[in-house]
Amino acid sequence: MTGCSIGINVDTMLTPPKLSAQQEQIYQALRDTTGPDIRLKYPKKGTYLSAFIVTDIDGDSTEEAIVFYEKNGIAAADTGLRINILDCIDGEWLSICDRSADGSEIEKVVISKLGTNDRINIIVGYSTSNQSEKYLSVYSYKDDYLEQTLSHSYALFDVADSGSGAEHPDLILLGAATAADDPAYAAVYRLGDDDRYHEYRWSFRDRYTDYTQLIYGKLPDGRVTLYVDAATGTSNLQTEILCLEDGQLNNLLDRCSYKVEDTVRRAGLACMDIDSDGVPEIPVQVSFPGYEDAADSDKIRQTRWKMMQEPRIYTEYYSYYSAGDGYAFLLPEAWRNHVSVMKDVTGSELQFVAYDGAWEDSMPVLLRIYISYEEADTNEHLQSGYCLLHTKGTAAYLAKAESGQDLSLTIGKLLPCFRFMS
Repeated sequence: MTGCSIGINVDTMLTPPKLSAQQEQIYQALRDTTGPDIRLKYPKKGTYLSAFIVTDIDGDSTEEAIVFYEKNGIAAADTGLRINILDCIDGEWLSICDRSADGSEIEKVVISKLGTNDRINIIVGYSTSNQSEKYLSVYSYKDDYLEQTLSHSYALFDVADSGSGAEHPDLILLGAATAADDPAYAAVYRLGDDDRYHEYRWSFRDRYTDYTQLIYGKLPDGRVTLYVDAATGTSNLQTEILCLEDGQLNNLLDRCSYKVEDTVRRAGLACMDIDSDGVPEIPVQVSFPGYEDAADSDKIRQTRWKMMQEPRIYTEYYSYYSAGDGYAFLLPEAWRNHVSVMKDVTGSELQFVAYDGAWEDSMPVLLRIYISYEEADTNEHLQSGYCLLHTKGTAAYLAKAESGQDLSLTIGKLLPCFRFMS
């Protein structure tokens, strides 16, 4: 602990970005109202990452400014966060209203219409200073007043098309299980023309305490599906697939013949649309052939991308997938159950080898994949017959297809099997 200071607020260690001329005017108008001893607060993620959000929030075709701030000297554990709305009147910015916020930190801000209602909503996700709790508030601004229209605890939220048929997106909220035996749940909030929120809710059987992501897909009949990656314990993920249909939020997996292990895998393996067809796949890992009895630290794992097609879940693709390296290689159909993977003696090159059930040093290599981070190294491999597949930053992704074996394929036929993540 030598040289470390305990209890420091991270905001005191950051230098705010330089303000634009417009932001300087807004900031000065704010200080004229609140006094000079204030600190601006910034959302941590999302579209709006500035303490100043300048947009039309009341539908009058002119822009207002939303500013998050707190007064200096407020203890870190206190809720000193405030929201101020300013308007530009006759070319001068003036503070119109000011109110307390519902947390200490700003997680994300979304400004959007919801459901079938044309009202503009300011949707703010807050957290406490230690991020142990999160609260969501929805505000509307009208007649110089910022009104809170919805407030709820949450673990993750988004604003997106849930397939409800509404004119505008819906508010989608994921809630964690609580110590009071309240279940983990998903809820869709749709704002109607009557200014009321209509809630569609599904309670999960498992007591999820956190979620890693929420993404969307479409079934062949056009129904929008919500893929929820939920944390189970400290090291695993599990996926739930929800759909809003006939005025109810349903879990499609409850209608499928599947086992829990069809969606459970280690943390870090999030659902994604691996083939870009608009339907996410669920990545579940097993050992490559030949590694079944190896120690966990020595295993190389095969990722099977599972797809739901009512009433079943099936494996759509078999692959080698490295989230850390940012790529996947989908095994050609002829290679399934006949090919395994090993690394060269240096551990830097991945080799796909023909495997007949017995692990031998002489197994024929069918494909080599190498990632280079230096230009000289890249050029050396290119001169040795490797093909440049992709570049990202300083990384060059190279591959070489070996010929002369029954399972050999040309690099041209293998190229469509590669997927690179941005």
